[in-house]
Amino acid sequence: MLSLGGCQAGYYAHLAGGHVGLMAARQPLEEALASDLLTEHQRHQLQLSQALLGFADERLALPSEKVYRHYVALPQDWVVWNLFAAEEFSLQPHQWCYPLVGCAGYRGYFSATRAQRDRQRLEEKGLQVFGAGAIAYSTLGWFRDPLTSAMLDGDDVWFAELLFHELVHRRYYLKGDTRFNESLATAVAREGVRRWLAAHGDPAQIRVLEQRDQAQKVFLTLVGSARQSLQSLYASGLPAAQMRQAREQILADLRRDYQAALQQTPALAGYQQWFAGPLNNAQFNMVSDYHDQVPLFDAALLECGGNWPCFWRQVNKLARLSPEQRAAITERLND
Repeated sequence: MLSLGGCQAGYYAHLAGGHVGLMAARQPLEEALASDLLTEHQRHQLQLSQALLGFADERLALPSEKVYRHYVALPQDWVVWNLFAAEEFSLQPHQWCYPLVGCAGYRGYFSATRAQRDRQRLEEKGLQVFGAGAIAYSTLGWFRDPLTSAMLDGDDVWFAELLFHELVHRRYYLKGDTRFNESLATAVAREGVRRWLAAHGDPAQIRVLEQRDQAQKVFLTLVGSARQSLQSLYASGLPAAQMRQAREQILADLRRDYQAALQQTPALAGYQQWFAGPLNNAQFNMVSDYHDQVPLFDAALLECGGNWPCFWRQVNKLARLSPEQRAAITERLND
């Protein structure tokens, strides 16, 4: 800490304080379930969490020991607030670097005030910034992460995917590569939900997942098309004023296309808040981090015949490739 500058030291002190406060606020699940402060939905989700952890351990080869056995009621609907940033005419994520875990395409905050202050600083430097609340965060196996009230808001399918996603981060983390880590967690969690529903879900829940999968496919197609248009624009060499004007048209077209698609796919309503955002480079990058390399991991699992030990060996092989090599493979898979 003594070797860090004032701002850096202050940031890490704030992280340490926020984490210690979160850990101190934990209560064992048994105590939480015995409380009268839970809603029926929250009580159901806490009980469901233990069944999901058992399934993750036995059927998905995910580490579920000593995690999510405690509960924290949060005063807000997020546990950390994340900032994503990018240059005005670039779709390369701004990177923040940290001790031990390497660089990442986002920065997290326990304090909304501190996050807002840093957002203003980034925008004053000319960066485009997107902020979003995270309902869960992983300490990568270093601590016994608790369930939070923010994690319990969704339905069973949503909650299962969230829990599996966070467990993946405990199983595997590639230092300094946000896109690899988040796409891996997205791919494994989605497959985990499919297997969980096949084993335990009812037909209604399976239909929910199918509708969400369809909506997500449309969403990613819309966003991917707009992103390609932006990439071409930023590589065009046009004057800044012309690029800004052309970008506004691309974003207006994207919002229009979303409204048209919404009429055909009602489940797209779940993305309304996303389209109401600034639709800037940082926001597009966040989607790419969570989804761009999913085909890479889907193909690895398919090649392994759905076998998890084989899959994790493939993940190790993919991690040894350069980001450019992984991107090239993903592009071929998408053709």
